Amino acid sequence: MRYHVGLAALGLVAVCAHAQAGPIEAPVSTLQSVDVHGNKDKGYIGHTVGVGAFRDQSIMDVPATINVATRDLLDAQADVSLYDVLRNTAGVTKQQLSGEVFDNLAMRGITLDNRSNYRLNGSLPLLNLTELPLEDKERVEVLKGVSALYYGYTAPGGVVNMVTKRAGNQPITALGLSVDNNGGTIGQLDVGRRFGDRQQYGARINVAGGSLPSPVDGIDGDKRMASAALDWRVNERLNLRADLEYFHKKIGEQSVITQPAAKNGSITLPRMPDPSKRLSPEWADFAAHGHNVLLHADYALSERWLATLEAGRADVTRDRRAFTEIKNYNPLTGQGTLSGNRQSDASWNNQNLRAELFGSFATGSVGHELTLGAAQTKSNQDQTVTGQFTGTQNLYAPMTVPWLPISKTTVTPALNAVDRGIYVTDRLSFSEHWQSILGARYTRYTSDQGSNHYKASKTTPLAALIYKFNPRLMAYASYATGIEQGDRAPNTASNVNEALPPTISKQKELGMRWQPSDRLLLSGAVFDIDRAASYVNDNNLFVQSGRLRYRGIELSAQGQLSQAWSLQLSTQYLQARFHDINAALEDKTSENTPAVTASLFAEYAVPAIPGLALNGGLYFTGRRPLNNANQGYIDHYTLTGLGARYATNMFGKRVLWQLNVENATDKRYWAATGNNRLAMGLPRTTKLTMKIDL
Repeated sequence: MRYHVGLAALGLVAVCAHAQAGPIEAPVSTLQSVDVHGNKDKGYIGHTVGVGAFRDQSIMDVPATINVATRDLLDAQADVSLYDVLRNTAGVTKQQLSGEVFDNLAMRGITLDNRSNYRLNGSLPLLNLTELPLEDKERVEVLKGVSALYYGYTAPGGVVNMVTKRAGNQPITALGLSVDNNGGTIGQLDVGRRFGDRQQYGARINVAGGSLPSPVDGIDGDKRMASAALDWRVNERLNLRADLEYFHKKIGEQSVITQPAAKNGSITLPRMPDPSKRLSPEWADFAAHGHNVLLHADYALSERWLATLEAGRADVTRDRRAFTEIKNYNPLTGQGTLSGNRQSDASWNNQNLRAELFGSFATGSVGHELTLGAAQTKSNQDQTVTGQFTGTQNLYAPMTVPWLPISKTTVTPALNAVDRGIYVTDRLSFSEHWQSILGARYTRYTSDQGSNHYKASKTTPLAALIYKFNPRLMAYASYATGIEQGDRAPNTASNVNEALPPTISKQKELGMRWQPSDRLLLSGAVFDIDRAASYVNDNNLFVQSGRLRYRGIELSAQGQLSQAWSLQLSTQYLQARFHDINAALEDKTSENTPAVTASLFAEYAVPAIPGLALNGGLYFTGRRPLNNANQGYIDHYTLTGLGARYATNMFGKRVLWQLNVENATDKRYWAATGNNRLAMGLPRTTKLTMKIDL
């Protein structure tokens, strides 16, 4: 099995490596100065990370799988959504939605929790219930696997961390304008300044907005965002930071398609409709707005001790007028039933507090980097009223659908959850080669929703061993346990939106990371995650039963091969199987989980024409089961992206012209499945961008 081959190879390297003998002097580090200036990452490599228990550490010191998408990569691809960014990360797939309203994502086969698995600046839990803005982000980091020690209740697939732009030493004033072949127009302003007699104040302001016509006929909308990243170096000991963000998006929402019923244990998919035709009613709009606020203070108690305090709040209000799906259709004619639901002013909020103490010291010949912390997250969802309606529609000859009256109303009780935790981690340095990280978190969790009341207390440990062959080559082994809120019942189940009890997950990982030069990073890992399984049973109830085991191999490369060539490469092989469950699901693959994913993005700076760069990307997703019983599959596909950039000087100002084509071959494909649904991928889009640095 490929998994065991990779495990043996990585394990052999880690075990055979041995440290230098002899007594050593205890390595005691002093605190690094807190960087409140602009991020220094250039090219496609992120040299430091800001996520989880590894905040502000070198990527070569992290015993976990970390992927970093830098601003340079986001700009080269003209990324506008989280999936645009994360398609460069192996094992990330869409779940249920095609992504035009927002990206519902799975990582390592595990659906991420939209309320806890997305973070701002390593701390504030964002609400991924509408499109989160990228215009003000310096980079996007992905910490794969279990992250409970630092973040408490999270799904064990991984954590996505969005890091904001900050004011650097050089002033920035940039204007941008993007237009596309659908008629969309987006303008952007990015301003960064440092000021004060000691340059102690910093401000980075981003504003963007415009129209959002879709490649799907009859679907359009608009978006806008504004943000401010502020900092103040009060004195040599105290630093203050504030992040303020507002965002809004409104767009028509395409219908999804219900999977056909299985016949003789097999599902035959319908002929794919034309993805450029709107199937949903003209009045089926998605509209949402939100705010994020994060305050951060660092106080240096001495050269070796630092205290940190953070407080933040994330809010999203969503007016989803009509989520629609087409079902009970004739596979030949396409005539079927359109059903859907309407929600008005559904709202969510997260409130986060965190206090930490960092310090370094020695005990004999062993150096310590100690973190003590306490955190609290309150998550609230207001009571929602969902009205259901039905009508008719045709997959292959879409009709105009009149306004449909509500036939049934469902009330989902308010959800209030509190996650409190205290934690400790210690990085022990035994020599210049050997390190270990030991940590534990004690968590108390309560959740109340209607008649469902859950309380849980759990201690989750983390242990890792690191061997550094030299400063550019390291290997690690780690073990962690996690705790997560139970999955929520889909609206196809009779217990719709019910939150199941909290569950425990366990993860083992071996990995290596090699940086042959400052411009290139190579990584590899094998992992094994075991977690509780949940599914819709024969009585149409969403229940917890049995376990799911995820075993995989992951490889990645990012950076520059030469002065002319840059690349971002990743691939993952994954087995996600049920076990200790009923006979119908035993050893089956979980739905919407591909065995293989891979991506390659490369850019070539043309030496003969200074300022010109050509790029292209290939993004492969393997076939995926339609359901947990594996009664059918959606096909594998490869999407192609093409681009060109030309930077020049006009009137003494740097001007960038950029062309990007997404889905360049205009491929038709099923983008996602899950919960008995299918979502179509979007047609080709061509975008032209102009940016001027004033």
